[in-house]
Amino acid sequence: MGRSRSPGAFVYDVAAAGDDGGVAQSTFAPGIFALALLAGCADAPPWSEPTWRPASAPQRVVAASVLAAESLFGLLPSDRLAGAHLFTADPGYCLVADLAEGVRLVGAAPEQLLSVEPDLVLVDAYTRPETFALLSLAGVPVVRTIDPHSFADIERNLRTIGRVTHMEDGLADVIAKMQQQLQVVEDLGEELPRWRILSLDGALHTYGEGSLFDAVARAAGVTNVAAERGVELFRKLDIEEVLAWRPDAVVLSGEPGQERPAWIAQFPGLELLPCVARGRLVFVPGPLLTTTSHYLVDVAACVQRQLKEWGSP
Repeated sequence: MGRSRSPGAFVYDVAAAGDDGGVAQSTFAPGIFALALLAGCADAPPWSEPTWRPASAPQRVVAASVLAAESLFGLLPSDRLAGAHLFTADPGYCLVADLAEGVRLVGAAPEQLLSVEPDLVLVDAYTRPETFALLSLAGVPVVRTIDPHSFADIERNLRTIGRVTHMEDGLADVIAKMQQQLQVVEDLGEELPRWRILSLDGALHTYGEGSLFDAVARAAGVTNVAAERGVELFRKLDIEEVLAWRPDAVVLSGEPGQERPAWIAQFPGLELLPCVARGRLVFVPGPLLTTTSHYLVDVAACVQRQLKEWGSP
């Protein structure tokens, strides 16, 4: 839970969080694992159905993923929010961390989630099966969002969260705003020269076809060089590949206007890459760069603004 590295998610500078989201996991007793196995053999609970909607609005919701927090904080009444994952209060991970004040923070272990007596737990695609099973065995509805690979997937997740929390109208407004912003970006992209951009981090990881970065590039009206070169979802590059591909600009995690990151000098020849030598580095704030929520459209707009300022490749 929390925010995890995945092939589809546009994530660079966050270590794979796994189920504990960077929080020390508690040690499960053998009996708990046995219960998990029993749960796995039980009939699927109703909330595992893709169209499930509780009969009444949940009153003790736990936002156990950053996506859930970015979707619900400021929208779901605070008295209906029983808790949230620790990462949701960290501005280095969550775009709405300032709204987490007063929310009870929990780790991802089942006993921590159960400690706040939830009647609905929202998790992400990387939640451990035993966590899902144990919560279900305890009779607590737990709904898992999908691993998004596109803006359509993000909309699907928002609709799921809206349906199970009885917040359809509020999240329909969020979706409408995202779609409007996306249309503006796509329209501006038609006027933009055909830039070729490459996503990189300090280990030369990049995201290719089917990733959220690819969705950002396509929305902005530019070419994702990694996808162009056949990279599927996610891959670590060799410096020789980066130099041979000669992108027009590189997208990095950081603050707009900051100095060139020190790690660039660690790769022989990278400083001589024309776009690096010319300062064609597009910095996007880390929490925005890693989002899997509707805020992703702001990444496309951020990239587009910088490229437009430079004019042409």
